[in-house]
Amino acid sequence: MADLAQLKKLDPRTSWTGFLLASGAVLTVVFILLEPGPSRGLPKAKVVLFWLAHVVGALICLQAAQLALQRSTWVRRWPPVPQVFVGGLTGSILFAPLALGLDWLLGVAVLTDDAREPFGAALVGELAALTPVVTITWLALNATRLLRLPAPAVMARPAAGFWAKVPPHLGRDLVALSAELHYLRVYTVRGEALILYGFGKAIAEADQGVQIHRSHWVALAHVERIGREGREGVCHLAGGLRLPISRRFRRAMEERAAGAT
Repeated sequence: MADLAQLKKLDPRTSWTGFLLASGAVLTVVFILLEPGPSRGLPKAKVVLFWLAHVVGALICLQAAQLALQRSTWVRRWPPVPQVFVGGLTGSILFAPLALGLDWLLGVAVLTDDAREPFGAALVGELAALTPVVTITWLALNATRLLRLPAPAVMARPAAGFWAKVPPHLGRDLVALSAELHYLRVYTVRGEALILYGFGKAIAEADQGVQIHRSHWVALAHVERIGREGREGVCHLAGGLRLPISRRFRRAMEERAAGAT
């Protein structure tokens, strides 16, 4: 049961982490099958390694850049699409020197003093080639979530912080918050919504609750009971929602729950 629950957390249809892993796998397979210019002529094993390293490296740089940018109060005020665009642009710039290093390690590029192309020129060329493609790919991957975010007209009401991005029909009776990397899933007694907002900032703004996991926060008023599934603690919440409790937060959760009763 615990293994099944873990698999559900990586369902690409509902989990951004799962979607990113699935997308990375699909992109890697597509590049291996198409074998575009950069990997052409390499042995098959190197082709697989080449594209796996490049796709994983790019996604890590993109996700890290997006998370870092969302720490900025200024950036959080932007509409979702510009936020993701700048994240993609920043991530692609971070990825360029890594991509050049991978090319060198796999024998695709030569970066020595005697090389035909100096390192600086090679890096500029890599930036020019990668930045548009990587940025557009990041926008395309995020489009599946961006299209589900509340429209600006829905959000145009007096509110602050993450509440300014939650649809009004969900009300303000908060049950839980769950991080999906740079996205945030907000649960209320009326339903749930996915918004573009940082988890750390959101839990700092939330009241009368406790963090139970590196990716989950719960409102104490809606905690029905604390149980276990195998070796994992589980928090049972109003509406049938169940979220994992990590060992790191279990004691604090139990103390706060006891104090609230």
